[in-house]
Amino acid sequence: MGLFGNFQLPPNLLNFLPSEQELQIAKATRDAQAMQRMQADTNPIRRAPFMAATAMGMNPTLASGIPTAIDFAPVTGEISAAVDAKQAYDRGDLAKAGLLAGAVALPFVPASAYKAAGKTAMGLLDNIDPNAVGSMGGNIFAGRRGIGGNNPPRNMNIDPLASVDLPPGSDPSYLGAATNRTEPYPRYRPAKTTDRMQRLTDTIADENNQINNVFDSYIEKGKKLGGPDWYNTEELRDWMTGTLGEVEGDRQWREFIELIGTTSTGSKVPQNIRMASFYRALSEADRASVAQIVKEERITPLAAATKLGVVPNKSPTDYAYGHIDYAYGHIKQGNQAGNVTNRGAGLWDREVPGDLTGAALSKRLQANPKVKGFGNDLLGDDTNIAADMHFMRMLGMADGGGDFLNAQAKLSADNAKIVSDIIGPRRVKKYTSSRKVNGKVVSEINLFKAWQDGHIKDTSPFQKMPTAWADTPKANEYAAYEDMAGRVAKKYDMTPAQFQASLWMGAGDMTGLADESQGTFMELFRRGLDKRASELGVTRKEMLEDFIVNKVPLAVVLSAGAGATQLRNENQQPQGLLF
Repeated sequence: MGLFGNFQLPPNLLNFLPSEQELQIAKATRDAQAMQRMQADTNPIRRAPFMAATAMGMNPTLASGIPTAIDFAPVTGEISAAVDAKQAYDRGDLAKAGLLAGAVALPFVPASAYKAAGKTAMGLLDNIDPNAVGSMGGNIFAGRRGIGGNNPPRNMNIDPLASVDLPPGSDPSYLGAATNRTEPYPRYRPAKTTDRMQRLTDTIADENNQINNVFDSYIEKGKKLGGPDWYNTEELRDWMTGTLGEVEGDRQWREFIELIGTTSTGSKVPQNIRMASFYRALSEADRASVAQIVKEERITPLAAATKLGVVPNKSPTDYAYGHIDYAYGHIKQGNQAGNVTNRGAGLWDREVPGDLTGAALSKRLQANPKVKGFGNDLLGDDTNIAADMHFMRMLGMADGGGDFLNAQAKLSADNAKIVSDIIGPRRVKKYTSSRKVNGKVVSEINLFKAWQDGHIKDTSPFQKMPTAWADTPKANEYAAYEDMAGRVAKKYDMTPAQFQASLWMGAGDMTGLADESQGTFMELFRRGLDKRASELGVTRKEMLEDFIVNKVPLAVVLSAGAGATQLRNENQQPQGLLF
């Protein structure tokens, strides 16, 4: 052995320092705790300056020093103490009210001194573990400090809802692929898939084909946007099980997620969350009745619930808005109601009845593959995918084949003019049709048929027209899409769902993904909590608890101008994951 055989480098001191991610988590934790503490403070003398400072961009942790300064300053400290005394008296806390009132009344003695002493005493009492009293006087936690100087909770029973005030993904355990808590839906597998699907499969299998470079580019971009984390709802499950218990919490988590699947037809994700929360707020019997009326009478869920006298507590008033548009209700709400009905009837069960054969079996396996896959992916499934329109458009545009053109293309006036010039102003009329959708006339061009008839020979002019491309797999293609996604996902060390989410997020600017649908599911869920919390005048955490315990429906976060029109051009049309 050589001279330096046993030589070891001295330990690197940097290894003992917290990582950048740990520092960011600690900072986010402190900021969230400061916000939560001040939002819960009922004293306007302290709260108003803090909220004003944070509204102007001041860091919440730094801004939390303002209320402290107010409490300990002459005059403002006395005013603040008087307000605290009045509020304590109103709550029936006479001891505290008397202490603070006496502090204000005593001459030459700042009330802040009494307040500080009182807070210190109460803080020490709060830090005594009552279970340990009688054993060495109780276990006092005052000397134990956590990361960022935070006291650990009593008996380490962490508040199950505490993380809602942190940014999504602050806990690394909620990032990446979630635990698979479901079984995959079986798919219809024909003897032969379509020519376009077979061509696409062969193209992707060729590692030297340019389409794989397209995947690489969009996947890399999608990873930076949180694509691999999109479907992870373990945090939501932990909130529910931590509040309701493991069995009931898991049941309600599954129910809500499956309702997300049923109401995802045509929806942007924020709308999807809102609609699912509304149906969740109904009993199973009322849910079935409301869905039936929505489907038959083409009215909003709240209008149907109002008609039946089963309106959920604290329902957002925007459900009652009379006109079905993107902000209130949905052009596809009848389809969504049908999905809700079918799920309640057991037609969404993953296990197919053994006596189902022939055409009946094929029909069952072909029913709603996309929305079932979406809900299943949110439960952690690692087989099914939601081949949403953005995923389909991206593949069609990358392939460029005319058989991927849309048979019902809704185009802007400018793009319709381009198509007219390509096909011919007179000939294009043959491929143009109009139909009424909820009272509005919608024009569509059958680009696929025009290509079939030989009037479109070059698809390159359509590369910047997302709606020119097919947005739904055919019934005999879905299994092939899932198989393809499973094979390609392995290349990126992803599940099929992670691959699909990363691809549609990365290619969102090309396929027309709406800004309000950008973000992971848990990020969009938090936005929904914030929107409804602001309407009800409560904190995000209080809104979450109300949602879990009392099933209070959530609200959609509207973008500027949302709801103004029913159909827009492909560069403006608000589109979500499964539109």
